[in-house]
Amino acid sequence: MRIGCTLTGGWKLTAAHPRFESAVNKVLRLILHAQSKAEMALCYRVLRLKFPIQQFPNYAWYQNKRTYSEKVTSKPKPVSSVETTDHLIYTHEHNALRESLRKIIDKEINPFIDKWEEAELFPAHRIFKILGSSGFLGVNKPTEYGGLGLDFSYNVAVAEELGNIRCGGIPMAIGVQSDMATPALARYGSAELKKEFLQPTIAGDKVVCLGVSEVGAGSDVASIKTKAVRKGDDYIINGGKMWITNGTQADWMCLLANTSDGPPHRNKSLICLPMNLPGQKHIYGVIALNFIGLVWFC
Repeated sequence: MRIGCTLTGGWKLTAAHPRFESAVNKVLRLILHAQSKAEMALCYRVLRLKFPIQQFPNYAWYQNKRTYSEKVTSKPKPVSSVETTDHLIYTHEHNALRESLRKIIDKEINPFIDKWEEAELFPAHRIFKILGSSGFLGVNKPTEYGGLGLDFSYNVAVAEELGNIRCGGIPMAIGVQSDMATPALARYGSAELKKEFLQPTIAGDKVVCLGVSEVGAGSDVASIKTKAVRKGDDYIINGGKMWITNGTQADWMCLLANTSDGPPHRNKSLICLPMNLPGQKHIYGVIALNFIGLVWFC
């Protein structure tokens, strides 16, 4: 593949395969809109690393007989709530999804951030129901359980847009609901489990939390001590979880527990645990588990 620039500032491209030509053209359009030498250098590096280029000009790019510099234009760029220029991944559909989410953020979340910060609590059920009704809690989840069935690039677009929320806790809570506590259930869970737990979670009718971290085991997941021991048709669960986002408002927990005495990397299971079962206590941020009951495995 050969890429060169003409004296009039146009681009001449010959590619070995049409998909390379399309991809490179996207990068070239980004180069032509670059506002600094750093941006141009980054685009140049992407081309050199990702595509088998045989000949490539130095990145002192020329367009309309003019060299790009740090001062490309003195005119301010128009401000838009969502980026609408060409993107390597995002399409008009991605931008439309982001625009829809931005409206919810501006109307239902950001005006109340200070109030919720003062109360040290946000209305998770109300906010999640609003997001679930618009499809934002199941962007890449199966359509038969209320998801949108889109690919993961749309999750990335949604995650970027959540960055416009004027705090860190609420985006994290939303991320736990949509991308941390439910992926395993969506992929490996039975139809019965998905109907009881996944579907209402995607719809925003139920709030979920992820029960992994413990007092003595955070990132070191292999060291968790919570155990689930089978007794007849029930399981006896003993242990505790700490630093659980959504924990105080959750309807169910995706709980990680040791279910056998095997090696620590092979003796664990994820359990769909309703949070209204007797034997659970919330003490200074610790969820203490000590009960006998019927539990559900992912």
